[in-house]
Amino acid sequence: METTMYSLRILSKGKVTDLSNGFALGGAPFTVFVRPKEVTMETSTLLKCKLICDKDFGMFPVPIGDWTPGAITVISPNGIDLSVYDVYWGAGETIK
Repeated sequence: METTMYSLRILSKGKVTDLSNGFALGGAPFTVFVRPKEVTMETSTLLKCKLICDKDFGMFPVPIGDWTPGAITVISPNGIDLSVYDVYWGAGETIK
């Protein structure tokens, strides 16, 4: 069985601005950086998403103010409250 591996370097990025239909990069895995819009003492929050080996959506704890190590493939519709957090995505190149 061939497995695709991905670089740990972030080579492309952007901001998630709408989650009404969820968010994906055409199947490519990505990471997220969650930035609070107001001062908070929280160090993590929950993101409803699918990781690269998941078949179903589930809640995944992500750090606030740091990139998550999870290889996310899809964020579910309204998987995190964008009125509370700015969410940025980052993705790496495919390594064969």
